[in-house]
Amino acid sequence: MLAGVISAAIIIAILSIPEVLEPLAGAIIKSMGPYWLLAVLIVGVVHGLKPDEHTWPITVSYGLMQRNARGVLAAISVFAGALTLVWTLMSALMGQLMGLLDISILGPYVDVIVGATMIGVAAYLVFGDHGKSSEEKGTADYKLIWIHGLAAAFGGDFFIVLILTAALVPAISPGLSFLIGFMFGAGSWVAQTVIVMAIYRGIIRSVGDWSVMASAGRMALGILGLFMIGLGIYSFLVPGAS
Repeated sequence: MLAGVISAAIIIAILSIPEVLEPLAGAIIKSMGPYWLLAVLIVGVVHGLKPDEHTWPITVSYGLMQRNARGVLAAISVFAGALTLVWTLMSALMGQLMGLLDISILGPYVDVIVGATMIGVAAYLVFGDHGKSSEEKGTADYKLIWIHGLAAAFGGDFFIVLILTAALVPAISPGLSFLIGFMFGAGSWVAQTVIVMAIYRGIIRSVGDWSVMASAGRMALGILGLFMIGLGIYSFLVPGAS
């Protein structure tokens, strides 16, 4: 029940709230002028606040599996670190190869791959720990979270990083283009930390039993993985929908 409620809330948010936050991000970039570095950081914060299909389903699910706030912070940091690494490298590359890359076509593939990975990890965590006590069950290997982050980095927001780079590089030195992906990722990490930590504390306070919350996190990972695959297939069938 708890996993279903959490999954439904995230899915509803993903399908609705971005319509408000994405124009806000664009307005921030236009209004900041020479303070482009701060602008990118703020847009990164907006990204973290936005219930994106490549962040919330993963960070919230893994966050709920952690035994304490320190574990939540570590899980978010590992995931956001993977995102930031990819975005930093690719914004640096984009600064040197302006106009030669079109990453938008990767969106549906990333949805399906990330969704399938989520389902696989959820199945492993549920059935691989079968027969163990709640205290013996794992909280998800950080290597899995890191791999998830690397895959999710190529989602729709990867394209946003490239657009930001294309817009800003003419006004800055191409050698500084790596800062665009880095600052975007840093802002996203800050916002994701605030959001997931708030969700974690709210649910643990309401439920009071870590084992129940951890099970809900595992199940939510699988449910949201199915949603991601469905979203990817829909994007294949309806081009431009993602």
